[in-house]
Amino acid sequence: MILHSYRYPREPIAAPPDRARAKLVFLHGMGGNGSLWRPIAASLEDDADLLCLDQRGHGQSLVPGETTVSDYAPLVFARDVYETCQAEGFSPAWVVGHSMGVRTACGYANLAPEAVSGLILVDLGFTGVAGGGVGEALSTFLKDLPVSFASRAEARAFLDARCPDPSIAQYLMAVSRVDLKTGVLTFPFDHSALLKTVEASRGTEAGPWLEEFSRTTGRPIYVLRGSDSRVYKSEEFEAERARYGSLPNVEFLEIPGAGHGLPFERRPEFVAMLRKWCGIPSGN
Repeated sequence: MILHSYRYPREPIAAPPDRARAKLVFLHGMGGNGSLWRPIAASLEDDADLLCLDQRGHGQSLVPGETTVSDYAPLVFARDVYETCQAEGFSPAWVVGHSMGVRTACGYANLAPEAVSGLILVDLGFTGVAGGGVGEALSTFLKDLPVSFASRAEARAFLDARCPDPSIAQYLMAVSRVDLKTGVLTFPFDHSALLKTVEASRGTEAGPWLEEFSRTTGRPIYVLRGSDSRVYKSEEFEAERARYGSLPNVEFLEIPGAGHGLPFERRPEFVAMLRKWCGIPSGN
């Protein structure tokens, strides 16, 4: 499936004669879409080429017809990324995955290691239900989440009371859409697709994909956790650091004062890390 994408800069910029422009693919979390990365892209697009994707079931990448749980497995998401990047001529590239996007990124690296320059994996573990530490609570929340709300205030009250993590609530409000005539708020995703995505993630381990990519390519992998995250719990992070941290070129980093929304909560710091790791010099 060719995914809907946002490409930055919108008009190509020629690379300097002494170096190629870095390429970065951005993969959002559950309930999001590619437009969420716009503020980060604005800080990088003068110096790098960026492709921000709406993953299947999200934004403008809705799957037509009847679907099953297997249509939303992590490796199916990964195949979408591969087909889209091939169609866009966008590889090799660094892959930045946040939350649900972590498993897609690991799956893509397993499916097409030659297309991945390195991985930056933000605030989700490699095993268990999608949503990490809030996985089961997230599944229950999504089942109860109405398709629409009469107003932003009504949506905010529901999310504040029912969402298992405040960062996820903020994320959902950021992508919500309000009809200017009626004030009705909706979300830009297929509600049933999210439920199937949660189910498809059960028992899926992305760790072996990460391990194989590390051992066979030696390319860099950065695993980030916000120190205040309720999604990627500290004990899970430490267990995975003990298991995978000794692999070639794998680095685990905990960012103080950040939650699950780390890329957006600590945007200047996150952008600085991307520049450093992906070799993106400032044009200023």
